[in-house]
Amino acid sequence: MDIEVESQRHPFRFMLKFMIFMGILYVAGRFMAKQKQDWAGITEAQAREKIESKLASRVGEEKANDIANQIVTVLTEKGVIKAEATDDEVVDVTGEADESASDEADAVEEVTSK
Repeated sequence: MDIEVESQRHPFRFMLKFMIFMGILYVAGRFMAKQKQDWAGITEAQAREKIESKLASRVGEEKANDIANQIVTVLTEKGVIKAEATDDEVVDVTGEADESASDEADAVEEVTSK
């Protein structure tokens, strides 16, 4: 009673496995894109708070703070999160805005006086 088993490739099984694999890749890609969007543009303080809140219950407050500092440093270097604005930078931006406003006011006066 020898039974021969055919060793053919079944195209429908292959297509089913391929579609499942592609679906898994799609879901993983969408998840990663959402995570990147959630982290993009937040400040260092917000990123630290977010990381520490997730890790504090698992590894402890002190260890979570150390890990958060390391992660925030790397994300800042890569440009994913924004560095904190210092007081000097805020003053510089305000001064530039004042100069721009006075230049516009001069231009308006010049046009209206003609």
